[in-house]
Amino acid sequence: MRTWRVGTFSMGLSLLFLGVFLLLSQFLEWDITTALKLWWPVILVVLGLEILLYLFLSKQEKPYLNFDIFSILIVGILGTAGIIMVFLQTAGFIDLIQDEIKKEERTLDLPAYEQNISNDINRVVVEGDGIGQLKVDGTTERNVSLFGTYRQDSSLDEIGKVEDYVTTSHKGDTLYIRVKERPYQTSTFYSDYSNIDATLLVPTDVQLEITNLKSNLSINPRELKSDWKVSGAGELDIDIQETNNVMVSVENTQVENGENQNWSFAKETADTDEYDAAEDYTTYNGNYKKGKAEHHIYVFSSALLQLNDKK
Repeated sequence: MRTWRVGTFSMGLSLLFLGVFLLLSQFLEWDITTALKLWWPVILVVLGLEILLYLFLSKQEKPYLNFDIFSILIVGILGTAGIIMVFLQTAGFIDLIQDEIKKEERTLDLPAYEQNISNDINRVVVEGDGIGQLKVDGTTERNVSLFGTYRQDSSLDEIGKVEDYVTTSHKGDTLYIRVKERPYQTSTFYSDYSNIDATLLVPTDVQLEITNLKSNLSINPRELKSDWKVSGAGELDIDIQETNNVMVSVENTQVENGENQNWSFAKETADTDEYDAAEDYTTYNGNYKKGKAEHHIYVFSSALLQLNDKK
């Protein structure tokens, strides 16, 4: 008489289900992650049903279960993997992996911000840490504009309106513009990406302060008629080819190619130990004059300044 070994039927039926799932997924374009989510609970259900069926059909007063050890080991391994898979799915890792596979980078247009400013506004303050690259141009119009593009992963929501990335506030004689940081997620296995490349137009007769953007800046003041200040920037490129009367003053900022230009400054070298002796930690405090130097551009505590001046 053939002995019923619990596990043999479960193993065969489980393999049959798996083969059917994989076969149909090739023709019906099923989502393989959905198939896996359904597949793992089935293994445990089939094994439990086999045990109950054996106990129900057994004619023994005290049924004794004979197990197919090889099948049980295989089913046990599959069950363990199923628990891990369900845990990863519940924790959201499966969805993250699926999103990461489908993710692509796209470049989109920013909703343009534009505001006419009255004569009682004498200062514009720009702050925030949501911009990767910012270009600032002077304009003769009494108008402040911010426009450009942004590049981000397709998993992130698009910027639909100006309020999604910038807030403004008018206090006294000052217009405050704050660029918001884009929402993002980051972990060991997953990260979002979003980067804004924008252009800011500011009237040349209005004081401008750019504080703690921690981004790369490109500034062209053109015919500057006021004082502009930049602090806490990354790499800074200032073009004064169209500016005739200006003084550029730096403090605690490295100046690229400063020795070949008409700078007047004192060099300061930070303290270094023997391990850092090979690194260049030199910063500068000084001035660069052009024309009558009637207006100032101040640069404080930024990483690197490159000054462009046509001679």
